[in-house]
Amino acid sequence: MSCLIKVSLVPIIIALLCLLYGFLIEPKMLKIRQISVTPENYQGQTLRVALLSDIHIGGAHVSVERVEKIVARVNELKPDIIVMPGDFIDGHLKRQEHSEAFNTAIEIGLSKLAFLEAPMGVFASIGNHDVWYDADFVSRALTRAGVSVLRNQALNVSGNICIVGLADHDTQSENRGAFNACEDNAYPIAIMHSPDSFDYLRSDVVLAVAGHTHGGQINIPLIGRRVTSTRAGKKWAYGRIDVGGVPVFVTSGIGTSILPARFRAPPEIVLIELSPQ
Repeated sequence: MSCLIKVSLVPIIIALLCLLYGFLIEPKMLKIRQISVTPENYQGQTLRVALLSDIHIGGAHVSVERVEKIVARVNELKPDIIVMPGDFIDGHLKRQEHSEAFNTAIEIGLSKLAFLEAPMGVFASIGNHDVWYDADFVSRALTRAGVSVLRNQALNVSGNICIVGLADHDTQSENRGAFNACEDNAYPIAIMHSPDSFDYLRSDVVLAVAGHTHGGQINIPLIGRRVTSTRAGKKWAYGRIDVGGVPVFVTSGIGTSILPARFRAPPEIVLIELSPQ
């Protein structure tokens, strides 16, 4: 084999290895990312907030057994609060268009979230895939599992914390009026599925979280996180961001969509330490 042929095979081999890694290895990973947030307007107690998004139950890499493992891993972090910004369900079909086996797996997978442990509560907003499947069904199943589902609603909890959940940007309509239910001395923590909803944040929010982008899902060197399914695009594709003075975090989430692959955007649970300056 000539030297020229050997050299030409190198990029082909690298590409094949990247494909195998992206389809078979990285989507099955589970990273723990820990960050600290110290908003200027927050004077409350230090809180450990676990962020878990885009589980996509029923997807190529998210079986019921994996949901159980994810729940156990979240509990090991001993969070005070757990927030889940939507897309619990995989696929684009309505519930009645799926097979009985798929719907059964969805019900069992959602029921496993009942084992999440957080003394101040577990809270969720609804994502676009949940709406396509059946938002009311998903909300009822989560409620049975002890999860507080907030759809343009707010809930005041202990420690002067107010959890606000906004409706999905793509399939429903956000309502900033949800923040009005927060008590006067409460610190709002906002949950929304898409970072496009950051435009609806109030200036006194001490932390906002979103998912939806999957961190780009395929993060190519020099090109970056181009496919985010958001109007904001790459700007709010992933990570810790400041939006009008409000600290926000966009997570890459757990599952995949369209393409059952991830590359340099591994599945993750994010533990956010919210503390006063």
